[in-house]
Amino acid sequence: MSKTIRVQWEYPDFANQLGDENYEYFEVDDDATPEEIQNEAEDIAFEHFSWSFWDVTKEHEND
Repeated sequence: MSKTIRVQWEYPDFANQLGDENYEYFEVDDDATPEEIQNEAEDIAFEHFSWSFWDVTKEHEND
């Protein structure tokens, strides 16, 4: 038997609060690698998103 998993993400918080900036500056060391910069950028971006998941299989057990 397998599970069906659904992942859902909501709009960024700035979409709910028009007028807010949808960007953020951050600093890195001069010798930061592209990978380190990308990881930091992703961490910051993900702070502005919400997401959830649930087991769709369980929703249909009572059908």
